[in-house]
Amino acid sequence: MKNIGGIEFVKAKMQSTPSPKTDSAYYFTKKSVFENSSISNADKVFIGDSITDYGEFQEYFPNEVVLNRGIRNDWTGGVLNRIQEVVDRNPKEAYLMIGVNDLRYKTEDDVYKRNVEKIVDSFKGKDTKLAIQSILPVNNGLFGNEVTNDQVKRFNVILQRIAEDKGIEYIDLHSSFVDKNGQLDKQYTEDGLHVNGKGYKVWVNQLRSK
Repeated sequence: MKNIGGIEFVKAKMQSTPSPKTDSAYYFTKKSVFENSSISNADKVFIGDSITDYGEFQEYFPNEVVLNRGIRNDWTGGVLNRIQEVVDRNPKEAYLMIGVNDLRYKTEDDVYKRNVEKIVDSFKGKDTKLAIQSILPVNNGLFGNEVTNDQVKRFNVILQRIAEDKGIEYIDLHSSFVDKNGQLDKQYTEDGLHVNGKGYKVWVNQLRSK
């Protein structure tokens, strides 16, 4: 009998394609927790999916109030459905990274573009300095071929154009994580999709150097 467990089992579970509703209990639990938080006057808010969710951003900015608004398996539609909670806190800075799950869920380019534009427009009239962060590359050798780096590049072009059209900052994190073969550098990941501790340091250091 084959042993069920270990890293191969975990990787297989992570590589299975979820639908946007797969993690609905987690999504709505997190959304409820966010909405019932009493914190105000936040300095930084990070918005996104699991790549954001797993980050301990508060520890990198100990002298600031930092909120993590990442939810694993989230996509642009999910972020749009919960962005008002972030907007209403009027944070000084907000950093958006979203899109890899849109690729996994086969979101059409025009739908993706429209959703991101609506997220950005939610901050109209607020003092928040919003920045769009690029989607990170994936490592197909570790993660499989569910998402290609050509798709990632295509979505990043959309993000960069939105930032230019809306007059907000676009932060190119992608180039800091890609190796010579156009893949997510193995030193920054364990599974080919999410970044490890070393990866978060690179991410945060780039934000600090702005």
